[in-house]
Amino acid sequence: MGLLNIVNQNSGDFDPYVKYNANSGRWTMKDDSGAEVEIDKPTFVADFDNIKTGWLYFREGAAPERVFDADLRTPATKPDKTYVDDKGKTRDCFNRGFQIRLFSGDAFGGVVELSSSSMHMCNAINELYEAYDNDKQDGKLPVVSYTGYTPMKDKFGTNYKPNFEIVKWVDRPEAFDAAPAQAEAAPEPAAVANTGASEF
Repeated sequence: MGLLNIVNQNSGDFDPYVKYNANSGRWTMKDDSGAEVEIDKPTFVADFDNIKTGWLYFREGAAPERVFDADLRTPATKPDKTYVDDKGKTRDCFNRGFQIRLFSGDAFGGVVELSSSSMHMCNAINELYEAYDNDKQDGKLPVVSYTGYTPMKDKFGTNYKPNFEIVKWVDRPEAFDAAPAQAEAAPEPAAVANTGASEF
C-alpha cells in the first residue's frame, strides 16, 4: 500500500497552488492575473515533515473539500457523499489523497500547495515519500527534481505518472514557516539566499 496510505483502488489564509495533470503530464499554476501558466520540469524542496493525507473531493469551479487523517497511520472516516456521473452511475465523491507544501523561488515564486487524489500522482508521491523516509536527515528536507513522466494505461486510457528524484538535502527553507498569506508574497529568487535553497 505504501507508507502514506493514499493510493486509491481504482476558509482562511492559503498558499497558491500548483497542479499536475496526469491526463496530459503538465504542471500549471496561476499567475498574478489569474491565468494558468505551464511550468517546465520544476525542481523544489518538499515539506514531507508536514505532509497531510486524507479524503479529498475535487470538482470544477469549486474549492476542494478535504477530510484529513489524524496522522499518517490513522485514516479518517470516509465521508458518505456521492454523485451521479454522465452515464447515470453513482460514484463516491471522495478519494484518498494528500496535501503538501513545496518551495521553489525559480519555478513557483515561493511556497505553493500541491494537492491530489490522482492514482498516478499518489503512487509517485508514495514512492518519493519512501525514499525520503529511508534517507531523511535531521533538520533537512529533500530537493526533488521532476524528471518527466511514464505513460500508464488504465481503464481511463493513457495517463502520465510523474517521475521524481531526490537530488540532495538542504536546510528547511524559512519560507515554510511563514504564514501562508506571507508565503504567497515570497521574495524573488535572488533574495532567498538565507533559506539554504537559493537555487530553487
